[in-house]
Amino acid sequence: MEFRDYDTRLAAYCVIVSRQDGRECILLSMLSADRTRWGSMWTLPGGGVEYDEGFEEAAVREVKEETGFDAEIVGMLGARTFTPQRRGDGEPGGRPFKSAAVIFEAVVTGGTLGTLEVGGSTEYAAWVPIDDVAPGPQAAGRLPDHTSAGPDRARDGVRVVSTVGYALDLWRRLQRTRSLPVT
Repeated sequence: MEFRDYDTRLAAYCVIVSRQDGRECILLSMLSADRTRWGSMWTLPGGGVEYDEGFEEAAVREVKEETGFDAEIVGMLGARTFTPQRRGDGEPGGRPFKSAAVIFEAVVTGGTLGTLEVGGSTEYAAWVPIDDVAPGPQAAGRLPDHTSAGPDRARDGVRVVSTVGYALDLWRRLQRTRSLPVT
């Protein structure tokens, strides 16, 4: 298939890790149930790159919209591409598309936890203990709900977008190299 035969979605996401209540946590956003066929899902703060912005600018903007925090990019962790079925969930005439995502490491520089998006894709954001996130690029699974959203969610857990595990693996590898002695 040639590039003109499919649509491309450019996206930028951030891995933000911080100690919260004595535990190492990652900042995640809850993707609204009406945005996926699987219901609510944890994902990294981030999203689509607007026409007139770069990847870093988009990542910082999306973190602010989805979490309420100001962020500063520390560096690029990696990139990931994947090819979902089709735009429009297989509706007649739906075009194939490819998603290309750049994943950054970032730190919080200000703001207050709480989504600023109105009518967007994010329900809320939360600090989730890293130990609760399965490793690996195919780590889509379930996490406990780290909010007071009710007993059903706490018992059943909430799905995690596979990019979270992939990005966390990239971050963990970087942490290991940072701790190596300089020779």
